[in-house]
Amino acid sequence: MFSSYSDNQLVSLLKSDNTIAFNAIYDRYSKMLYLFIYSKLDAAEISKDVLQDLFVSLWEKRHSLVLQTSLKSYLYQAARHKVIDIYRKNATYRKYLQQLIEHFDEQPHSVADAVDHKARTQELFEAINHLPGRMKEIFMLSRFENLSIEQISTQLGLSQQTVKNQITKALKILRNNYAQTDMILLIISLILTTRG
Repeated sequence: MFSSYSDNQLVSLLKSDNTIAFNAIYDRYSKMLYLFIYSKLDAAEISKDVLQDLFVSLWEKRHSLVLQTSLKSYLYQAARHKVIDIYRKNATYRKYLQQLIEHFDEQPHSVADAVDHKARTQELFEAINHLPGRMKEIFMLSRFENLSIEQISTQLGLSQQTVKNQITKALKILRNNYAQTDMILLIISLILTTRG
């Protein structure tokens, strides 16, 4: 219906809570934005999450939306910021991984044991890194930033049950993949204990 409208017309309608105009903007820009995001992150699931967050944010900010240039430029700039935020979170994540690896390095083991333990620990962290985007984010907030289920629920705008389900699924994936390794089970039980 609004496919022939200009971006400015669509934005004007969007500010009036017009969902059809919102859908028209989504149809016009979602594919190219997804390709842009994917080219930066090289992860389909995370790219989909970022795209969804981008358009949710557009809808939530519709009344205060001020375009300095074009709608297209605004959306690409917003996508860039979200990609940078992902990089920043991953940098934080890597910092936590390094701290945990160093913690294991400090334990009194033989050189051979230390190398073996470090390799197994790194394997687990790689597995965490390959969890689906939203699941990984929830798991990291719970395990590495020590947030409660209620705090994560509030921060991400999700139900507490959804947060619990994601943590349970993450633990199941990790346990299924690494059940054969006693060291991994020890790490999961001691460091990745389920929080309420």
